[in-house]
Amino acid sequence: MKLDATQVQLNQEVVRTPDDIRRRYRENRDWQLYPKEWIFRNIPMEGKDVLDFGCGTGEITSQIAMLGANKVYGLDVTPGLLDQTQRRAELDGLADRVETVCGMIQDVEPRPVDVIIAFAVLHHCFPLENVLPALLRWLKPGGIFVTVEPVNYLPAMEWLRSHSGIPTDPLDEGERKLSTEDLQYVRGLFSRTEITHFHLLGRLSRIWPNTDKTFRQMDRRILSSLPAASKLAGTALVVGYGK
Repeated sequence: MKLDATQVQLNQEVVRTPDDIRRRYRENRDWQLYPKEWIFRNIPMEGKDVLDFGCGTGEITSQIAMLGANKVYGLDVTPGLLDQTQRRAELDGLADRVETVCGMIQDVEPRPVDVIIAFAVLHHCFPLENVLPALLRWLKPGGIFVTVEPVNYLPAMEWLRSHSGIPTDPLDEGERKLSTEDLQYVRGLFSRTEITHFHLLGRLSRIWPNTDKTFRQMDRRILSSLPAASKLAGTALVVGYGK
């Protein structure tokens, strides 16, 4: 039986965050190549209250707390995933700074936060108009919203990818990649936004995993010298600054 994305997460073993991962996200040496390192390098977490929206098994939740956040709220709709988030926080010695919240964002009472992280979750949340206004109720005036999402700017590219034989991740019902129009809607909710793209040739690392970093370095050179190549990107990182 083919598992969906949520079932794959529920089947993961929860362990203490390894020391090399802790070190990696403290140093963020490859922040130009990897979206999570970009966030941890450029978005201050120390002393902040943070919402990890769609926290899943809590990997990012714990990592944010490790970086010195005052309080991290892990929100998800699946109780089993929140159990994993809480267990991970306990194993990492961070339980006093992590609080899990279960429910649809429209139904839970917001807690004011300085930063909202939505890492690869909005593409599960259509229509976005039913989700984002409720999510942004959590954001303090002048706060920062960060999302990392798979994008599809060119339908022809997506057709080629679907016929390329490149492995794909498990899908949840109803999820799809964000379009240009979706990103325009997201960006229109903020006084100012910045967008950074990833994954041009980097998508080929699914076939040749050992070449991942090399492909990402090539991507950065291409995007730096030819900004129009962003239309071929597979991932967009959007930072929105609250009004």
